[in-house]
Amino acid sequence: MNKAIKTDWKTLDMPEKTASFSIDISLTEGEFSALQNGHIPCEMEDKWFEYFENNILYIHRSWTGICIYKVQFSTDRRVEEVVVNRDSERYRETNIERDKVQVMMRINSMCGRTGNGELMLKYIKSGR
Repeated sequence: MNKAIKTDWKTLDMPEKTASFSIDISLTEGEFSALQNGHIPCEMEDKWFEYFENNILYIHRSWTGICIYKVQFSTDRRVEEVVVNRDSERYRETNIERDKVQVMMRINSMCGRTGNGELMLKYIKSGR
């Protein structure tokens, strides 16, 4: 698998209008290595393009290239901060709890962790 880099996909930069939050996630060396490879979508159903650069995981929508999340990691493989797109013309979600769950699901998926079924239920319930 080749490491994903920004130029592998048509992407848009994070807009000026953002919010930020923290989540308690730490990764093993193996998980962090998998995360650093990023993710290049292979099918239309694959909704995300992700790449890792300068200790930041960039998470973009694959169809539009819109940057939805920037996940900053510390040198000890912990999430320091998540910046989320709040430009309502590019991203309509306004619920930080749903954003937290979405980021956790993306990280779990990229690292080969389980538990996304439970997170999906939490995501659905937090939208009510």
